[in-house]
Amino acid sequence: MASGHIVEELKKGCELYRPNYKQNIFSVIPTALKILGAEPDRTNLLSNRKFKRHLEEACCFDVDKIVCIIIDSVGVKQFSFFEKMNSAWDSLGKPALSSVFPTVTSSAIVSIHFGLPPERHGIVGHKVWFQQLGTVVDTLKMASIKAPSTDRLVRSGIDVRVLLLENNLYRTLNDTGIVHFELMPSSIAKIGLSHVLGVEDTTLEFENLVDAFSTLRSILNKYAERKALINLYFDMTDVISHKYGPLSEEYRLTAHHIEEVFSHFLKHLNDNKVAFMFFSDHGQEEISKEKITNVLEEEAGSVAQYLKSPPGRSGRVVHFYVKDGKEDDVRGWVKEKVGENGLLMDFDEACRVFSLKPKGKFRSEIKSRMGDLLLVMNAGAELRFQRKEEKEKLIEEEWRGSHGSMTSNELLVPLLAARSDILKKLMGLN
Repeated sequence: MASGHIVEELKKGCELYRPNYKQNIFSVIPTALKILGAEPDRTNLLSNRKFKRHLEEACCFDVDKIVCIIIDSVGVKQFSFFEKMNSAWDSLGKPALSSVFPTVTSSAIVSIHFGLPPERHGIVGHKVWFQQLGTVVDTLKMASIKAPSTDRLVRSGIDVRVLLLENNLYRTLNDTGIVHFELMPSSIAKIGLSHVLGVEDTTLEFENLVDAFSTLRSILNKYAERKALINLYFDMTDVISHKYGPLSEEYRLTAHHIEEVFSHFLKHLNDNKVAFMFFSDHGQEEISKEKITNVLEEEAGSVAQYLKSPPGRSGRVVHFYVKDGKEDDVRGWVKEKVGENGLLMDFDEACRVFSLKPKGKFRSEIKSRMGDLLLVMNAGAELRFQRKEEKEKLIEEEWRGSHGSMTSNELLVPLLAARSDILKKLMGLN
């Protein structure tokens, strides 16, 4: 087991872990709704005595508003860069959550809003095959990889919610008196993945951190007499972590910036009936140069002949859609290219290894999306398909962080939950 003994290693020394569905990111919002008096038909964290005690000690039950702050790409190791919040988290016993498989934003964010793992809601990766559309879809952009401009599917008249296998959490709020808001960066609000979340009518856009917390303050003031669930999502840590690395100085500065603006907001908040729940969709893994496998277009062509479609991609997980009778050929190609830097498994083995439990009637549909074979990269490793650059770049970028696989850095995220006055005290803001 790792970090609070909540996730189990696949086998000793392999540094890959299986997700924990009893302490998972998809149970946070159902927990918040339960505290506010709703009855979502999803698993929550209150049945876990340890978590319930954490929430009681932080006075989370004596509130009428809960703000879930979801910061992309903050694993338990990265949380140390949020110095004041990390200190508060430490004081509360460092409660941690498991992300899902694969640890990518598309799958994890939908899980958070649906209260379900990916194999239940249907968004099982970043770039995966959907037989309804006959193509590999980039689920962040909601576009085919063949025509990758954002919202291309939506502009073509396709209701992308047909890709879902379940409903989101919020349909039950109408009769509860609970108001619900989503705060998202203007660069992603009401486009791409947000279409499948079903929250367009409750989404407010913000331009930067200051705007985000000022908008949050306006909501709290306007709905002072109402129960409220407000979900606030930040994505800047993900880009920084990819580009510079999850433990880089650039990441530390980004974390410090978020924390400083939030601290200013919290210090001037006079409402002690508000609880905050900080968590993340996943963490990130530092990529080792020695463990990068670069595959050029012509090399990729040698495996394409065995596939029904181009491979799908969920960061450090590759989805292979294999023609009948060609599985051994794909296995041979992967072994030659990747060697000991990854685990290749068929769909049934992936379900067993990562404790995936697709509903019986949807099992074949989930398999068609996840792939016949899945390549899960080991710690520090990545398989990259590269195109020849037509012209030299002004500055060479070396992407140093990634996610999608199941190392502890990718899988384990912190949960910091406390009522506003308790959080002020623990962060030293009084």
